[in-house]
Amino acid sequence: MEIIGLDLKKDVVAFCNKVASDLHCDGLQFLVGDIAGYKDDHADMVVTLHACDTATDYALINAVSWQSRVILSVPCCQHELFKQIHEPLHQPILKYGILKDRLTEYLTDGLRGLKLEAAGYDVAMIEFTTLEHTAKNIMIKAVRREPFDAARVERAQSQYEQLRDFYHVHPCIDALAFPAASDRRI
Repeated sequence: MEIIGLDLKKDVVAFCNKVASDLHCDGLQFLVGDIAGYKDDHADMVVTLHACDTATDYALINAVSWQSRVILSVPCCQHELFKQIHEPLHQPILKYGILKDRLTEYLTDGLRGLKLEAAGYDVAMIEFTTLEHTAKNIMIKAVRREPFDAARVERAQSQYEQLRDFYHVHPCIDALAFPAASDRRI
């Protein structure tokens, strides 16, 4: 088994590689890198922990392109839609920064979940840890669904588009392109 960890901080990567070496974890390797530019051809499982802002989206996009069987993602710092959201009906609420922030966090993760469903995954949003440890405690759990259910995929994509368009946002997860049913590995 091979496990690859990515982080942008060289000191964190050096520390993690030393720990892996000290513990004789030969299949565990950490690299300095950005998930957005990381290239591979396959990963059975993708795990992210507090990947900031759109880094979560790039991890999800890569996981789907690799046809990963399982995705476990704990997002963090969902700021992308905060700057974009515009919906006149909700402006009286959105004028309060903290409420706008929370709404866009939920909207971001909801759109991510729908996009993963549209890619053929069963998705659940679960509590990762209690609020006393971190406010960022939602985990997106996605398991690739077999057999591929075209009607379910189309429904999720339609719901995604309706929600995205209602709020006038263009999230990074929009770039998620998924393999056709005939191209999917089992």
